[in-house]
Amino acid sequence: MDLEIDGEMHADAALSDVLRGRVVSQSPLTGSANLLVMPSLDAANIALTLLSAATEALLVGPLLLGVSKPVHVMVPSVTARGIVNMTALAVAQAAAQN
Repeated sequence: MDLEIDGEMHADAALSDVLRGRVVSQSPLTGSANLLVMPSLDAANIALTLLSAATEALLVGPLLLGVSKPVHVMVPSVTARGIVNMTALAVAQAAAQN
C-alpha cells in the first residue's frame, strides 16, 4: 500500500491539485487530500462544517488523537450514517487496544 504524506500547508492547497501545483510545487501528493490535520478542536470544527456545507463528501470526524483511550466527538449535526461510522471506528480502536 502506498501512503502519500506531506507537511504543513494551507487547506486550499491540500484540497486543490491545481493550486498545490502552483504554490507547493515540490509536494509529493497527487489528487486532493483525504485527511486534514488541524491545530485545534475549534479549527477542526470550522473546517468540518465548511466542508460539510460545500460538498457532499462522506465526513468522518472530528477525531481526537493523542489520548490514552479512544475519544470521539459527536457534533449536533451528525447524521445516522455519521453515528454508524464513528461507532465502527470506536469498535476498531477498542479491538486494537485489547
